[in-house]
Amino acid sequence: MTQQHPTPHVPQYRPWKVAVPLPGDADLSPETKELLSQGAPIHVLRMFAGAQDMYPGIVALIKGIFTSAGVDPKLREIIILRTAYLTNCAYEWEANVVFARNVGLTDEQIALLCTDGPVTGLDSVSNLISRATDEITQQAAISDEALSQLLEQFGPSITTKYIIAISWFNMLSRFLLSTRVPRETDSAVLEGRTSPL
Repeated sequence: MTQQHPTPHVPQYRPWKVAVPLPGDADLSPETKELLSQGAPIHVLRMFAGAQDMYPGIVALIKGIFTSAGVDPKLREIIILRTAYLTNCAYEWEANVVFARNVGLTDEQIALLCTDGPVTGLDSVSNLISRATDEITQQAAISDEALSQLLEQFGPSITTKYIIAISWFNMLSRFLLSTRVPRETDSAVLEGRTSPL
């Protein structure tokens, strides 16, 4: 593996002045509260629950992202952490460092995702997933070259799943940043988990 020297910083919380308040149980319908109770007691799910009738669809998509056949959990976590780094989304970064370690990524591998240039220090497939994440996050579309490599590596169905995952985690970081989901105050809620559900 090529040695990289990542920048020494990870995403930081920003000093926002206005935030969407986390909904309390009294703000949610009985159906939404029931569905919310089935996931981890984390702030991002509670904030999504504030969308009320949209929440079941959001939960279904999250479940699909985290349980879909053929998607490597390590590559999924690389997508998440790389997206969090590129969008400077501290909440997404903090939660998924825990998930990434739980699926087997090392601290050295995680640190390699904190570089301002292309990620080149991981194995070839992880570097490719990082490149695809960079292109979709920064340019809104993947290049022909990277897409060709993904199709050769994974075939059309799994390639599509990875593109959905990259797109979802881009949406997630923008949701977290724009609603100002607060950091978790109880780190134990993430221990041992590999997904929010």
